[in-house]
Amino acid sequence: MMMCTTTQRQRGFTIVELMTTVVIIGLVSAIATPQLQKAFERNRFRSTVKDMTSTLRLARSYAITEKVPYGICLNDDGMTVTLFKDLVDPANYDFVSGDSVLRVDTLPPEFVWMGTDVTNNVVTFSPNGAAGFSGGGNLYLLAFSRDVVAFSSTNVLA
Repeated sequence: MMMCTTTQRQRGFTIVELMTTVVIIGLVSAIATPQLQKAFERNRFRSTVKDMTSTLRLARSYAITEKVPYGICLNDDGMTVTLFKDLVDPANYDFVSGDSVLRVDTLPPEFVWMGTDVTNNVVTFSPNGAAGFSGGGNLYLLAFSRDVVAFSSTNVLA
């Protein structure tokens, strides 16, 4: 009688297969990380522009709801956007002491320039919702980082 012996084959991955997989994952990660950083910076810029637009809409909404002029003031030195209740001489389209400040938003440090073609960098909204300003009504933002340069233009009436 003959005896048959069967050998069991072991299953699993060899160390070479595992190391190859780790190297491939590392290479893909190294390539993808800079792209993700750029996407993150672009999204942060878009978010800040949307926040500024939202502050404009909020000022208009407050003016209509409370039947009192509200406005925003853009401070390009401090890179801030101030939402205020226009209590002192609303016809001048100006932000002066005596006006009630509701909120001050500071732009992220990547924003290097904020400009406008509006006189005094102030836009006010009357109780009927109409925008009051002297100039073209355009607001501009410029952001700069190591990987991204972004520019945005927003019109108050849009």
